[in-house]
Order: sequence, then C-alpha cells, then structure tokens
Amino acid sequence: MRMNICKTHVAAAIVSLGFASAAHANVVTGDPSADAGWAWMGHSLENGVYAAGSANYGFHVYSAGFTIQSGSNLEISDGNLSWLAGDTVVGVGGRFESITAADAGWTAFSGNSVNALLSSTGPRLQVKFGTANAAWATSSTAPGGGDGLSGSSLGGGRVQVRTSSYFSPDTASSGEGYTWDDHSGQLLVLDKEGHIAWDGVSTQPDKRAARMIWIWDEIAQHVVSWELLLNVSLLDRIAPVDFTGLLPSIGDQAILTVQDGNSSYTNALVMIIPEPASLVLLGIGGFTLLRRRRRTA
Repeated sequence: MRMNICKTHVAAAIVSLGFASAAHANVVTGDPSADAGWAWMGHSLENGVYAAGSANYGFHVYSAGFTIQSGSNLEISDGNLSWLAGDTVVGVGGRFESITAADAGWTAFSGNSVNALLSSTGPRLQVKFGTANAAWATSSTAPGGGDGLSGSSLGGGRVQVRTSSYFSPDTASSGEGYTWDDHSGQLLVLDKEGHIAWDGVSTQPDKRAARMIWIWDEIAQHVVSWELLLNVSLLDRIAPVDFTGLLPSIGDQAILTVQDGNSSYTNALVMIIPEPASLVLLGIGGFTLLRRRRRTA
C-alpha cells in the first residue's frame, strides 16, 4: 500500500513549526500559508497527497491542531456553544496554486487542466475530519484518474464540514446570506445546519461547532485561500448521549475536498499536525507511529 502522507512533508512541518510561537498558533486569517501554527502538507495533485477526483483543482494543503489561546479570535462567546480558551481545535486549509505533472511526481495528468474549473461562483470547500480508525489512502494513479480511498465511510466516524456550493461574489446565497467578496477574511459560522455532518450519531451537531474563513482576490475574481475549523472539545460537550465512537483528534487524517458546485472534485489526504509544543515532544518518530497506527487499523 502507498504511504498515506508524504514523510518529507511531515518532517518539514516538524522542523518549521518547532520554532513557531504557540501563543499565536490559533489566530486565523483565512490564509494558512501566512498564519503561524499551520503546517504545509504538500500539493493536492502531488503523488503521496492526491487521493481521488477528476476536477484537477490544484492547491497547497495545510493543517493545524491546537488549543485555543485566551484573547485569540477563536475565543468566541456563544452560551453553551462558546469556543473557550483551552478547547482543542483541528483545522485544514488550502491555497490555490498550479503545478505541473512532473513537479507533482507523475508522468502526466489527464482530463481538465489544473484549476480550469476555478471560477467566481465556486468552488465548494469541504473537509472530512477523520478519527483514529480512518482508513483513507492516497492514489497510485495520476490525476484525474485517481484510485485512492477517500470515501466518507472510511473516516472511522468522520465529521464533515463544508461551505455552500452556491456562494458568489455578488448575490447572497440562502442560509446566512454570505458572499465570497463581502465576507472575505471574516471568521464565520457555517452557512446552513446541514453543512456539518457527523457520521454515526443520532442527532447532528449545531453548525456553530465549526467555523470557516477565506480570502477573496478581487483581481483574480475567486477565492485564493481558506481555512475550515472544528472545535473538538465543543463537539464532545454537545455529543448525543448515545455517542460511543471516536472523536476526530490531533494526529488523525482528514480529506480536503474542492468541488465544482455539486459536480467533479479533487480530494487530498492530510494529517492534522499538532501545535508547535507538541511537535517538539513527538518528533519524527511520533508521526511514524501515528501513520503506522492508521495503516494497520
């Protein structure tokens, strides 16, 4: 079986984040390439990251796992749905960027040109946060004919978080009425209740257990970067009484999806990297054990 997460990217994340400031690791702006505490995990179409899908969306993939710091923009007062200092948050983000097949480690791509489907009226941005029982794997064939494993049922009780498939820069969608341009750089609740989905629970969680933030580029006329976040501690606090499964956690896998509305998509496999303090303690050996645990689950 192919290695699920490129060891080179994990090692690079450890080195780069080991010297970052944990105190600022959870201030989010919508650009994971600029925010402290976020680890670059490779490119969506890269051999060892690409999982499945024919859309050929190209984007750099990032992840983060941290505890909320007092005074950060993730400390949110909202009654029993508040995001509290000390809560554990997992996050996955992306930044659109083209890549050649050779640079991605393939002989050639098939189907769409890279980011040919990227437009002002899309795309839908999604992440499936898996648990320790996730059994996802990357593709052994090049985009867009991938054969990797990225289905929801393989997430081990995954929690899926997504934006609307109908956002545009001009006309507000139903739900919260967001537009790509007017709400750029704002930390937002999900557009609709159904945009958070927890596999295997009797009652779906409130959408405020997750947050989304993106950056819109007026010149390019499309979203250029984004971050999707899940408060695992809050999810645990509001879990149905009959919940007996696993929660997503730092160190687990996730699938980052970019989709053309409700049509073709690109799936990338990522690992949720711990905050800098944990990285220093774990080291490369710790991540090797985490990866092995998932491959043999």
